[in-house]
Amino acid sequence: MSGGFLVEASDDEDEDEDEGGNAAGPGQREPSASQSQAGQPTEAKASSASVPPVPTNVPSNVTATPVASLDPVTLLEARIKEDPRGDMDAWLNLIADHKRNSRLDDLRKVYNRFLEVFPQSADVWVEWIEMELGMDNFVDAEQLFGRCLMSVPNVKLWTVYLNYIRRRNDLNNDPTGQARRTITQSYEFVIDNIGVDRDSGNIWQDYIQFIKSGPGQIGGTGWQDQQKMDQLRKAYHRAITVPMSTVNNLWKEYDQFEMGLNKVTGRKFIQERSPGYMSAKSGNIALDNITRDLKRTNLPRLPPAPGFEGDQEFRHQVALWKKWIEWEKEDPLVLKADEPKVFAQRVLYCYKQALMALRFWPELWVDAAEWCLQSDIAEVDKEMGVEFLIQGIAANPESVLLALKHADHIEATSPLREGDKAEYAKAVRKPFDDVLNRLYALGDKAKEREKLEISTLKQAAAQEAPLQQSIEQNYDDDYEDGASKKTSVEERIAAIQKGYAAETNILSRTISYVWIAMARAIRRIQGKGNQTDGGLRKVFTDARQKGRLTSDVYVAVALLESVVYKDPVGAKIFERGARLFPNDEGFIVEYLKFLHSKDDTTNARVVFETCVNRLVANPETLHKAKPLYAYFHKYESQYGELSQIHKLEARMAELFPEDPKLKYFAARYSSDKFDPIAAPVIISKAAQMRPKLAAPIIEQPTSSRNSFPPQREQSPRPQYVRATASPKRPLGPDDEELNPPKRLARGASPLKGAAGRRLDQQRRNQSSALHRDITFLLGILPPAHTYDSQRLNAAAMVSLLRETPLPDYATWKAQTGGQYRFTAPVHGRQASGDFSRPISPYGRIAPASNVYRQSPLRTEAGSAFPTAPYGGTDANAAPTQWPPAPAGGYNAPAPGQYGGYRF
Repeated sequence: MSGGFLVEASDDEDEDEDEGGNAAGPGQREPSASQSQAGQPTEAKASSASVPPVPTNVPSNVTATPVASLDPVTLLEARIKEDPRGDMDAWLNLIADHKRNSRLDDLRKVYNRFLEVFPQSADVWVEWIEMELGMDNFVDAEQLFGRCLMSVPNVKLWTVYLNYIRRRNDLNNDPTGQARRTITQSYEFVIDNIGVDRDSGNIWQDYIQFIKSGPGQIGGTGWQDQQKMDQLRKAYHRAITVPMSTVNNLWKEYDQFEMGLNKVTGRKFIQERSPGYMSAKSGNIALDNITRDLKRTNLPRLPPAPGFEGDQEFRHQVALWKKWIEWEKEDPLVLKADEPKVFAQRVLYCYKQALMALRFWPELWVDAAEWCLQSDIAEVDKEMGVEFLIQGIAANPESVLLALKHADHIEATSPLREGDKAEYAKAVRKPFDDVLNRLYALGDKAKEREKLEISTLKQAAAQEAPLQQSIEQNYDDDYEDGASKKTSVEERIAAIQKGYAAETNILSRTISYVWIAMARAIRRIQGKGNQTDGGLRKVFTDARQKGRLTSDVYVAVALLESVVYKDPVGAKIFERGARLFPNDEGFIVEYLKFLHSKDDTTNARVVFETCVNRLVANPETLHKAKPLYAYFHKYESQYGELSQIHKLEARMAELFPEDPKLKYFAARYSSDKFDPIAAPVIISKAAQMRPKLAAPIIEQPTSSRNSFPPQREQSPRPQYVRATASPKRPLGPDDEELNPPKRLARGASPLKGAAGRRLDQQRRNQSSALHRDITFLLGILPPAHTYDSQRLNAAAMVSLLRETPLPDYATWKAQTGGQYRFTAPVHGRQASGDFSRPISPYGRIAPASNVYRQSPLRTEAGSAFPTAPYGGTDANAAPTQWPPAPAGGYNAPAPGQYGGYRF
């Protein structure tokens, strides 16, 4: 006993058992998120009142004969009792079964139980309310409206409410006008709550039509007429600033409304409201892009564990919701400066919509609470930040994040800080106790499921044993198979135990860290305390009594005692932990660090030798000795003798021969921040720092239009050039159809006000991207080092152009006589005068008559080519005489129907 704090030897019995689970492998089943039986009195009562007794803890992978003989309702109730938050299909099937069989009382009980677990499921609220309205149970329907309207911001639910109000208030029989006033108040109440929803366009349109149907005439001069116009104008002004699908139609109606009253004042109103409409229009387009893949469901599902089915899709939905929330926070509608309440309402509404779909995602609850606390958001005299934390804990009672956040908020803002410390500590401790109770219940339930699965597996194996023995009597060769069957059962049992051990280990560590957080918080409030009245030691005592602790709790409490209070009881806690967790290498390393911080090197060496000898003696725990050797080797390298270092390295090389030989030597001189041995030393940058040049990516053009034409292979055959561009045949590749003229977009008219400034700033911030053809050209250019030919000397080229003499026109004319040095060849004779038919389809022309039809390259006219394009052979004809050579020689182009050739 030291300092009034006794570390007893009779600690909790579960700790040794938990220590054995620390080495368990990965689990094969997820931790159950279901609530304990004590926490579900409503479910148990409703179940016992409506259905026969239900067998508890029916495994999903076991199908026994008694269970198969039960009716569907009983099986569904068993599934719901086993997993009330995870088995959504069982809830929906049970509701459908009761509706199908018209069991209305049982259906109401199931509705009530379902909505206690999923209180924001608007679709189920709508079903229940419509069922009551269908039977004219108006009192029950109004009670349901009172339960759900303010907590479920859903357009469909609020539309049902509006329809009910209009049904109960008949406008056709309203001599006093009370019914119209009631409906008007209901419309305003609905719009005030969900008018910012992007799906509320129909409600806005119905409201405007309702105002138009009221007494008074638009454009009249009476007080009713003026009142009606004021109501319409106010409704239009609010509606056209909401980004929704009907905003364009509402703007057109508003334009007609204002211009129909007075064109002068109408233009003034329209000009004033145009920026708000443009912001809403662009906001609607942006929201369409953000919410394209978003599923706005109100039937929440538990998030899949990482690596299991549906985890990527769920996290994608989380990312989309966060993107929408961030879009609202960025204030693209320019509301924060002029209308801060509307801005806060939009962000808060978006959070509520997201939490309807992501009810079981604690991070979003905390995010909403933090934003509300920072923005000082309150509704009905309640801090919305605190309300979000309370509702989030109700939805996720096992969430450590929500519990820690709530406790932190109470500790920072509770008015009890200046009062009684005991009451203050009690208020701070409550969120910790609540989450710990849920975690302990999950651990107990996991143990029950493990026992049930193992016993069920053993029973199934025992029932198969007689059948297996009868088969083995007939077939002697099956004895071996029987042994393998027995081994298979044992392996399955071991796998079940291993999976639940991993699950229990995760729960134990989670519980331990919650206890650590509580101990630190209570110490800040009540100090060290004692084992009975409160403080740090009372928390540690309660934790050891509850059990399921890991060594982390002992390390944290021991360091608090030693560092904060300089109490020697910290060393006693470490000694007790060393006896409870003899094979926990992490705890032993922390113990060694503690002893070294106290300059107790003798005891540190004793603890080190004792622990490593125990771990090395067992091959299964040999790997746990490596962190101990690594830490002690580092300590000896910094503060010990060289002989001790060599001995330690020799032992490590003998125990761990797979490690590199240089590893231990390099560890002497390295730290967590830098390793001087592994750091490269640059001697020659030219030889050692050559950049790695990636191969150029050649992009293939996606279309033949507006792309580079392929290079043609050179051929001795001359290219055919068409004579005329006939209107009956297509144009060549230089046609404008393949390269259409670019049409310049007309510049947008600048907007006035804040919306215009915002759009102008967006245009300025946009970076100009390179054209696709330029990007393609840059992509196909080879690297610079591959070009080994003569490079262009730009300076020499400029000098050549500058020094080349260029005579003026008078001098040039005097020297050349006004004739160009190179002229196109001309021919003195007509093309059709000397030749009756072409010698070649490429170098000569066809007869002047019917040129188009007899073109040898036009395959559409009759056969592919004329039968005798060069005429028949006449034996009596005189020998053909070749024409004389042209004036320009044979090196000049052949004469054709073009007159002069163009180069």
